Amino acid sequence: MSKFAEQAERAAQICAAVATAAFLSSGLVYLYLGRWTVTMGADYWSIYEIYLNHSWLESALLKINYHSMFFPSLILLADLRFLHGDQQLLFFVGMILLFCTTNLLLVPLWRDKTVGFTAKLAGTLVVIVGNFWMGNATITTSGGNLCTNSLAIDGALLAFLWLPITRIESTRFLKAWLIVIGSGFVASFSFGAGLAVWPTLLLLGWSLRLPWRSLAVLLAGGFTAILLYVLLPGGSGEISSATLTPLLTGGTGIERLCRLLGAPLLYAEEAWGSLAISDQLATSLLSLTCGALGLVFAGLAVVPKLIRRDLGRSKLELIGLALVIFDLLVMVIIIVGRDDNFRENPSEVSAPRYWFWSSLFWAGLLVFAIQRAEPTKWLRWPVFLIALTIPIVAFPSHYKEGVGWRYVNILSESGAISLINGVRDVNDDVNEIEILLGPPDLVYRVAAQLRAQRLDMFADGLQEWIGLPETSLFAGRHKSERLKGKCHVDGLVQCENGASAAKVTGWSLKRGHAMPRTLVIVDPAGVIRGVARSCRQLTNHELSDIARDDERHWTINKLISEIFYEGKFQDSWFLGYITNYDARLRYAVRSADDGMLSDEKIVVDTPVTAPSTP
Repeated sequence: MSKFAEQAERAAQICAAVATAAFLSSGLVYLYLGRWTVTMGADYWSIYEIYLNHSWLESALLKINYHSMFFPSLILLADLRFLHGDQQLLFFVGMILLFCTTNLLLVPLWRDKTVGFTAKLAGTLVVIVGNFWMGNATITTSGGNLCTNSLAIDGALLAFLWLPITRIESTRFLKAWLIVIGSGFVASFSFGAGLAVWPTLLLLGWSLRLPWRSLAVLLAGGFTAILLYVLLPGGSGEISSATLTPLLTGGTGIERLCRLLGAPLLYAEEAWGSLAISDQLATSLLSLTCGALGLVFAGLAVVPKLIRRDLGRSKLELIGLALVIFDLLVMVIIIVGRDDNFRENPSEVSAPRYWFWSSLFWAGLLVFAIQRAEPTKWLRWPVFLIALTIPIVAFPSHYKEGVGWRYVNILSESGAISLINGVRDVNDDVNEIEILLGPPDLVYRVAAQLRAQRLDMFADGLQEWIGLPETSLFAGRHKSERLKGKCHVDGLVQCENGASAAKVTGWSLKRGHAMPRTLVIVDPAGVIRGVARSCRQLTNHELSDIARDDERHWTINKLISEIFYEGKFQDSWFLGYITNYDARLRYAVRSADDGMLSDEKIVVDTPVTAPSTP
């Protein structure tokens, strides 16, 4: 190897290592600070309503929206029963499963002796970007979604990795079969489209030249899984000939598959600002083109292996090909099963919740390409360069989603605090309940059950403070916090019992720079009339009110804010409510962190006229 080639190789290795570290660290920060801290999403409000009104066994066995979620349900139900429905702990469980996915892809990569060090670094970069790209944040910021999808992909990957060992007559033969079949059932009953694991195993088994009896076992396992799925309570979904005919013969299915595959690349392109989202013709053409190219490359990778049946020389080749086939079949199931939704709303086919699967498809295709290109000099460097440019192309969308989901994290606390105070804040331009991404009637109905059992956002018991004398809180403990700030009544809303309530917004600081996490609002008699939490961004007007201070006030670590958010998310609002509100009274706010009340109070600026009916 020439000196120039050695230097180029070393430069590629350094670039891949640095890009991997940067993307992984930023992904972890964005996921942690953008995570769901309370129940969100119409699906999960419906799921928790089922869990709260059925037994463990009924809840786990019931198909929800045509999905059998038996294994994720065990995690969610355990969280409700033993951990008070803590969504943050559920997120950490999901993150553990996401790291399992990453490890199941990286272990065969680094153990593969058919590729060199540079190829392994490039493959690692592809795997990290595929798993931690914030375009998947609809799935990866939600503990429930992350557990559901990660269990499906983890079960599938484990089955794929152990499949070659089933043809070896050794002591591990029976163990390998138990792992393959067991993992296949985990994938099948964690996510609706997880049943795609069985045809994928059959295709891989054929390419690995497994004996016919092994293929028969896989076929029997698939039929058993399908039979159990149909027998489980809940709708299984019916696919009529009127649905399949246009999908198969009219090209509609291929078009939707291309759009679904091309959606992540389209979004990455839009984040650069070089393509106007409103230009429907351009977006449609780009999405279709990228998806069609993906299908062509997938066909070039899969078909020769099925014809020659020579898979198995490289674990990296096996896992890359398995990921491509599995994700393609998952997306086919999604397209067929969601036909009614896609016909009513064609743009739904590019919804971000499907990008979790399409991004893994591209990761698997590139991993396969890296392994195949390694021995070919003229192809090796172009593939490496494509791998090195992926984080550059993806980073603007990665950053954009990181910032967006941090806002979602902040705003979700707004919806939670309205439920904790027992008010219905639906009269404002910003509907605090809609922030929780669920129909208001469903949210209020399930929230009442969560409140009664002190679950989720009600686990801390803040709702029980309302109506108590402030002297009874924390056994009367208090201290000086040097609390300062400004707040005012921002409008009138209605309590769930029909009484009048006031929405209070403002800013506060304690000990000179820290933002109080929890505050209480008291009336002149010292009775707690509401609670508040830091959860809102300041407007330019409020920022100007505190611009005279020399200090800057950060809701997250200053260094993290500067590096990952360009200095955003400083100077936060707090939001709270006054129940049984009387505008003639003077209310005050005290911080209630660390088991103590602050000696200092912030007076709430209120109107002097009596409140009108909301």
